[in-house]
Amino acid sequence: MNKILIAGHRGSLSDYPENTMPSFQAAIACGVDMIETDIHMTGDGQLVLIHDSRVDRTTNGTALVKDMTLSDIKKLDAGSHKDIRFAGVEIPTLEEFLDSVKDNKELLFNFELKDYPEECGYSFCQESIDKTISLIRDFHLENRCVINSFSAYILEYVDREYRHSFKLHGFYPYTIMKGQKRNPSEYLYCACLFDEFPCPRQEWFSDLLSLGIEPWLGAKIQLKADFEKAIRYGGRLFTSNYPADALQILSDLGVR
Repeated sequence: MNKILIAGHRGSLSDYPENTMPSFQAAIACGVDMIETDIHMTGDGQLVLIHDSRVDRTTNGTALVKDMTLSDIKKLDAGSHKDIRFAGVEIPTLEEFLDSVKDNKELLFNFELKDYPEECGYSFCQESIDKTISLIRDFHLENRCVINSFSAYILEYVDREYRHSFKLHGFYPYTIMKGQKRNPSEYLYCACLFDEFPCPRQEWFSDLLSLGIEPWLGAKIQLKADFEKAIRYGGRLFTSNYPADALQILSDLGVR
């Protein structure tokens, strides 16, 4: 069996403030194969790593990311909500993160694009996508990343405008994905099995595998029995909030 991969979900968010440099560093230190992170664009066109469209949940601020400048964003405390030990931790830019890992030639990346056209407008959405792709290319990561979104519009845009040159990550069942004009089976490299937790039904794995699409699993899988079942069904990668624990489980199962 090929090695089963672990992605650190927003880094190592169980113990660190999500989508921050300490979180990414902790996940890398424990041996993850991939970092999963979320990308939004500020009002002045800068790409920052934050899950929500608003800063409220993970910082001491209150605003939409798209209505803030990078200077505004950098003044926020993105660590204290997790623990006072992380007071003053900043929201990183995508470029800062990529620069910090540029010497790690093995690390893989899952870039989730979060500027949905229904919320930001199509022009803003496309600018966010294009700037993300430009940075990925600047750091020569085309072959070490997947482009991920709940928006089929975003994935179809990347597939069309960048001539099928990126591995695309969607979600299954496909009804979860908004803005579909095409059958996602035509362009997906992998799909996260979503709605059923912790381990989805075997038929979903089989459906994807029959189409040549890799079945990936999300952060709800935490118990060894569920990891084992998902691997037996054909799961290829797990995104985990507890990457160190997940790696140990996979080692115990003999797939590392």
